[in-house]
Amino acid sequence: MSAELRIPSAAAILVPLAELFPPLGCSSRPCDGTALRAWAAPYGLPTDAGFHRLAARLMPEGRLLSRWLTWTFAYDDWCDEGTGSREGRVLDRMHARLRETMRTGHGSAEPLVASFADLWRATAPRMSPAWARRFANRLELHADACRVQAVNRTYGRVPTAGEYPALRRHAFCGFVTDLLEPCLRIDVPGRLHTSPPWRTLVDASSDVIAWCNDIASLAKEQGDPHNYVRVAAERIGVRDPAAWVADRIAERVEDLRDAALALPGTCAELGVPATVAPVAVCLLAGPRAHVEWLLESARYRST
Repeated sequence: MSAELRIPSAAAILVPLAELFPPLGCSSRPCDGTALRAWAAPYGLPTDAGFHRLAARLMPEGRLLSRWLTWTFAYDDWCDEGTGSREGRVLDRMHARLRETMRTGHGSAEPLVASFADLWRATAPRMSPAWARRFANRLELHADACRVQAVNRTYGRVPTAGEYPALRRHAFCGFVTDLLEPCLRIDVPGRLHTSPPWRTLVDASSDVIAWCNDIASLAKEQGDPHNYVRVAAERIGVRDPAAWVADRIAERVEDLRDAALALPGTCAELGVPATVAPVAVCLLAGPRAHVEWLLESARYRST
């Protein structure tokens, strides 16, 4: 197990960083978590983190997104801290059940699978087969990353600085970026998905969110080797690893902005309609929405 690593205050790092992030796409407004709690209760999914507030920062109607976020973080906790955290075979069995659910629309009685089945039935009919394949591929990347993490935990191995960004991007539920489309009822054409600006927009948004989450969750996840602050401390040996990660986040925000500026020209060149803009706006606003939620969420209040 990795040695204990502390930083003085996550908020002291994240609040100034948030000022560098692109603004929210829609104004944050009061929202009631009653509907989310009612949906999650039969499955025993925790709702104290308040994902309805995060969803409300990203889109006008965030009910489906809030449910997906609630499921995603419950699944992420199972992969990181539950029975799947060190056992590749356990992870494989869970992933097989999720794949079968996507194929049939029906899941087992296991809470994570049953709630996933309910969400999939509400989501997949809105979207094209191409979108479903992209989502399935991203879920496969997540499973692969979780298997690597399970091995790392078993041997107490901290990923290298070169390995970490892609590993973290996939393990931190990168498939959520694909879920923005059905939640907005927009199917982004494949030709745009494969363009450099869109790929950078997706990856940079995911990276900034994941690395900010690393700062917020460091105290909560002591001993786990999968944290960018720990990578900076143990693999690079920098004196102030949290400040080093903050600098990497600021650099990645510039990549995010550059991709957003290049996107209109790419859409015009590829003949992609402006109707995809709300998805891009959510990707651009995701880091600020996430940090604002991190700072108020009970999930990280102890940090």
